[in-house]
Amino acid sequence: MEFLCFQAAGQYLGIEARYVHRVVDDGEITPVPLQSSCYMGLMYSRGDLFDVIHVGDLLGQQQAVQNENPRIILLKWAGKKLALVPDKIIGMISIKKYDKTQSVYHYADYTIQVIMPDDILKKVSEIFNGS
Repeated sequence: MEFLCFQAAGQYLGIEARYVHRVVDDGEITPVPLQSSCYMGLMYSRGDLFDVIHVGDLLGQQQAVQNENPRIILLKWAGKKLALVPDKIIGMISIKKYDKTQSVYHYADYTIQVIMPDDILKKVSEIFNGS
């Protein structure tokens, strides 16, 4: 199984490649006032509007790494869209013995936590709803 691996909040995270629509370097994020600090704003890319989330901030990183031109991971799945800004993108990795019941894998020198887009969206929703 192929995963896009990235770093955020001092962790290595992986998301299944099938959810990754594209990675962009030149995305223009439009801020939206009065939102949580993890919500960076909105981004329009090739006909689609994405909510942009800083992953490190979402995971409780005390001081978010600010990149002037961040690389943005655009996710699309089941009619949903979300853009993630990690601290650093590691790249594509292949986990040969992927088991959906397991969420932590060791790959090279990394311990990778596999995340699902719906779980990220749920965490974002909880923040916006005050849960």
